[in-house]
Amino acid sequence: MKHLHTLLALLVIVLFLYQSYLVLGANRRAPRVIKISNHILYALIIVSGAWMLMQLMSANAPVQWVFAKIILLVAAISASIKAFNPNATQSQSKVGILIAAAAYIGIVILAYVKPENLF
Repeated sequence: MKHLHTLLALLVIVLFLYQSYLVLGANRRAPRVIKISNHILYALIIVSGAWMLMQLMSANAPVQWVFAKIILLVAAISASIKAFNPNATQSQSKVGILIAAAAYIGIVILAYVKPENLF
């Protein structure tokens, strides 16, 4: 399950980078297929993450860093919604992409470091 979750996370980041390139570079919006696949990937990454969280909790492992990842994922999704909104201005898109990118970087750092006593 860990490898599937990692693959899904990589795909989410790749789609985010592609959509960011379209908005910033070509000044276009992503096709409908990309938007639908993004929703499917978010759903799958949440389900696989919840499955792994249940396994960690049953083993009494420290999971505070997981809650920080969940908060960052919510921030990344909400910033992406604003950034890739067709009615958003160029500056709103840039700020949304910056916030989402920072959240994704934080998620990746937490995934590799896994601090035991985060809070």
